[in-house]
Amino acid sequence: MSTLANARDVLRLMARLQRDLTVTDVAGALDLPKSSVSRTLSMMADYGFLDRDPTSRAYRPGELVMEASYHFRASRSTASLLEEELSRLVADIGYTGYVDVLDGAESLVLHMRLGTTGALQAYTPAGTRAPAYASSMGRALLARLDDGQVLRLVDARLEQSTGSAPRTPGELTSCLARVRADGWESSRGEYVPNVAGVSAAVLDSDTGQIFGIGIALPAPELHDDNEARFGRAVRDAALRVGKRIGDPYWLRYVETDAGR
Repeated sequence: MSTLANARDVLRLMARLQRDLTVTDVAGALDLPKSSVSRTLSMMADYGFLDRDPTSRAYRPGELVMEASYHFRASRSTASLLEEELSRLVADIGYTGYVDVLDGAESLVLHMRLGTTGALQAYTPAGTRAPAYASSMGRALLARLDDGQVLRLVDARLEQSTGSAPRTPGELTSCLARVRADGWESSRGEYVPNVAGVSAAVLDSDTGQIFGIGIALPAPELHDDNEARFGRAVRDAALRVGKRIGDPYWLRYVETDAGR
């Protein structure tokens, strides 16, 4: 493997583990000889990609990496990155797509992109609000909070649940645990009749805001043959943005199921 590829893998490992790395860490994780790893890390430090702690002798991101990261975050917002992913997602799948943000106990539409497939029975432009517990988008957003925070936000509202939306705290927390494991959520006509959704979310650690990305389609068109495929497509869009903004969930994410 080339030195450049090794350097890429070192930076990916550092992003995933979110800590300084030793030669032993890298050699074990990448299954490389310590001598090769030592040379790569030393070279990366020489060129400014890494710094080495004088006490622990572990490596951390260097000046060049930090400067590039600062420039990227200063010039690109999380919402704009999600909008780019949404354009690709809608073009690939064909259904209408959304970018939302969690606002208290509600999901708030920031951006809508009309699809070319199917005829939606509802139109939810930017500025539209919905109870977060009652849709795939909202539950994907809520899943980024801990259960205590979620229940403080929505507990009393669950009494107003309609359709197949969670009706009790236990149902909601069980649902959110599944979302955290899968990386995506689906819904069928829970808040807007006859409209289904598939969504995922990212956390902007700099601002604390939680954003969602997802698609909406006629409920009869979401079925066992395509639900997992749509879920993976939406999840992967969120994952790409999450990794670029340093979202800890997506940096650590490992797919553990073949799709539900």
